[in-house]
Amino acid sequence: MLKNPYMRGKRKKILLCLLLCLIALVIGNRIFSVRTTGSLNNKIPQREPVPLPPNVYPVEPQRQRKQTTLWTFFPMLSFFRKGSHWKRPQILISLLLSLLTVFGASAYAFQQLVLKNALPNVELYRVGNMQNVSLAVGGGGIASPLQSVNILYPLSERVVSVMVKEGDHVAPNQPLIRLDASLLNAAISQAANDMAAAQNYLNAVSVSGNAVTIAQAQQEYETTRNKYHALITQSSSPLLRGDKLVSPIGGVITRVNVNPGEMFQANNSLLTVIDTSMVVVHAKLTLSNLNMVHLGQVALVTPSALPNQQFNGTISNIIPVADPQTDTFEVWVSIPSKNMPKDSALLPGMSAFVRIQSPATALVVPRLAVLNPDGDATVYVVQNHVAHLQHVQVIGRSVESIFINGGLSPTTQIVLVGLDQLHDDQKVHVTDTE
Repeated sequence: MLKNPYMRGKRKKILLCLLLCLIALVIGNRIFSVRTTGSLNNKIPQREPVPLPPNVYPVEPQRQRKQTTLWTFFPMLSFFRKGSHWKRPQILISLLLSLLTVFGASAYAFQQLVLKNALPNVELYRVGNMQNVSLAVGGGGIASPLQSVNILYPLSERVVSVMVKEGDHVAPNQPLIRLDASLLNAAISQAANDMAAAQNYLNAVSVSGNAVTIAQAQQEYETTRNKYHALITQSSSPLLRGDKLVSPIGGVITRVNVNPGEMFQANNSLLTVIDTSMVVVHAKLTLSNLNMVHLGQVALVTPSALPNQQFNGTISNIIPVADPQTDTFEVWVSIPSKNMPKDSALLPGMSAFVRIQSPATALVVPRLAVLNPDGDATVYVVQNHVAHLQHVQVIGRSVESIFINGGLSPTTQIVLVGLDQLHDDQKVHVTDTE
């Protein structure tokens, strides 16, 4: 049974008070016993012995049996005995202090008993019907450009000139780098000559040679022909216009990796162009929200560096693959660059928070009525003036309300005020119901 911390330790406090009363009574009796004995001994005069006549022997007095009375065990009570001899001011003060101690401890113990047995006052809230609510689903991510293209070339060549620099805006098919085409032309010419020589040799051995020689000549011809066609294909690459490499997209140059006069290796990245017409935030959302998002849904994006700025975006892609380390999945939110001011734009590489509004139905209760809403949420349900602790499922919240879709039903009465006094299955006194 779950108990409220307010009610813990009551029994220990009462037992402690009773123990203090007993200690005070024993100490008081001890003090008064000592003081009384001393007072009586001081007041009884010492008689001098009377000489006896000769041949007369003293008779031993007969011992009288000591009578046991109430004040034998509690000397403090002998103050009320008729003929008491120890009514001194210090004894009176000690007696009063002991009585005050006993009275105070007894009063405190009685007060604790009354508080323990009293019913706590509570105010209730009657749960309404299911309502349409808007749930906020959110997660953080990094902004990326819509597209990023690395400019490559399949052959090793020499750079004659670089026609752009980092930060330049370029259009599709705009020249970027001028190459020395002499190496490519020489390679194509050499490949053509090798292919022709292989063809002539194959023709010669086909007339008078044996089968093995013919097969070898045929293989050599196929190799030279493939090399020639590969060079022709590379020279006709869509990025090569004459002796110049051009941009396949419109965007911004973000990286230049070569300089004029340098030789570069085949298939190395020479430049990088990004498409800035759209910014895409790759946000991470918890797996429990997978069924609450869909393509085309509107989302609000807030850059971490610009907390007062919000941009409207739409969900363009949902990646239904879980990250086992964070229990999240990825959502892409696209934001057109034209909708962002230039002086406070969301740039690629910036971190941002994505907030998505999702419709749902739930029971709406005040925040004050729910205990631990961020973890194992509970409420106190009152039936027949008895409070029962009930676990509930929280799916969202607003500024003043909690949204619940499990553990409660409409018209249920829950405790709104007085939660700090309750434990499970406790009787309560209802003062009001909202």
